[in-house]
Amino acid sequence: MNSHQKQDGETGTGTLLKDNPSFPFDDLDDPVIAALAHAVGQYRAVQASWEQDLAAGQRARQELARIQEDERVAQEELGRLRRLLDKERQQASRQRDRAQGLAAAMKDIHRSLFGGNVFDLILKACLTISGATRGLYLDARGQGRLTIRAAREVPCYPGKPPSAFIRALGERVLREGQSFVANQPNELAGFPPPDGPDETFQNCLVTPAVLLRQFNGVVLLADKPGSGFDRDDVELVLSIGDQAGVALENRQLQDELLQAYFSIVGVLADAIEVKDPYTHGHCEMVAHYARRTAAQLAASDTLRSVCCYGGLLHDVGKIGVSDGVLNKPGKLLPEEWELMCSHVRIGKDLLARVPALDGVADVVMHHHERYDGTGYPDGLQGEQIPLAARIVCVVDAYCAMISKRSYKESVLTEEARQELIRCKGTQFDPNIVDAFLSALDAPEAEGEDSELLPALREAQDFHHALRRVSGARS
Repeated sequence: MNSHQKQDGETGTGTLLKDNPSFPFDDLDDPVIAALAHAVGQYRAVQASWEQDLAAGQRARQELARIQEDERVAQEELGRLRRLLDKERQQASRQRDRAQGLAAAMKDIHRSLFGGNVFDLILKACLTISGATRGLYLDARGQGRLTIRAAREVPCYPGKPPSAFIRALGERVLREGQSFVANQPNELAGFPPPDGPDETFQNCLVTPAVLLRQFNGVVLLADKPGSGFDRDDVELVLSIGDQAGVALENRQLQDELLQAYFSIVGVLADAIEVKDPYTHGHCEMVAHYARRTAAQLAASDTLRSVCCYGGLLHDVGKIGVSDGVLNKPGKLLPEEWELMCSHVRIGKDLLARVPALDGVADVVMHHHERYDGTGYPDGLQGEQIPLAARIVCVVDAYCAMISKRSYKESVLTEEARQELIRCKGTQFDPNIVDAFLSALDAPEAEGEDSELLPALREAQDFHHALRRVSGARS
């Protein structure tokens, strides 16, 4: 070994062995030993690098496992959200079906004001929206007695008095003033036993039918497929009770309405304001400006009269909408909106009984149609909508915008005018918007329409009142 080799060996190997004191050889001058020591040093360097790579691999595997776990959690959350979305879609579909069924039932109930078994229609409506397959309607207006007025799929009724079991169910609701749900047969254990298999229910909902804030009867629904009745069923059936109460009360007034139909027009106009305090003076304002708009269009005296009385009575059907829906401060539920929309048909049905108000009844029916065909109830478009209804539609919208309601504040008149202009051709007939704005700007004749309501209330002859208010020629 030359001096350079010896120096290198001593330096590299000695340093390596000093760093590795466990090396078993002491004679570093031996070239074999020195080479072996050098190999050991290289091995240990490779081992350290391998251990680092191993640690990095373990960290990578841990990170991969974490990512896989996060992905699994995300997939579970995605599945949960999908199930929730499907559930919401199904719920929305059920609510839509219920709303459609409720609207159809309300039409039948209010048509029954002038004929038909209103109790049977109430029961049918409750069965439709709840999904129950059997039911009874018990009238509670007797001297402390319950009488079965209608029955569906309970064969022994209504031909006999209610059994002790049925009577106990009805009396509990009347006593406690709230609905009762039993989704399991054992929940009825505290009641008298059913009177035979016809009264053996798998589940049942018993709820009050309210007439003008007083109990009028009891609706018993039974044997709903699936998991039974829920909170939505209770609320929807109660809403039927509100509407049914109105229908029953109006049916009780049927004879009086037919005998005094001329004078009842003024009473109905006042009833709108009594029921909805936010509309105080609204109908008179609509009548006033509807007549002026018709005059601006050079309409005939007859059409001016129809516009005047159509404006006065355009919301008369709201007497058939429950107070809770009519004066609700927040946004209406789909079922409540369907009930609100039904007021045009209710109003038409009321006025159609008055021969002199045929044209006015059409105004009441169609004053919520839109010029582009997206309104209700029939989706009429353009000139398919009666001219008087198009006039009242514009005037009603303007008067509603500048008035405070339970669900909104009033807007400035200029803002209301701009909204009418913005909606020309979509919601409103453009020509009528122009005529109405011109009527607003035109000066009013002194005393114009000042005797509108007195003439209606005091006149013994309706046609005489019509002539006095509108100036119509006989």
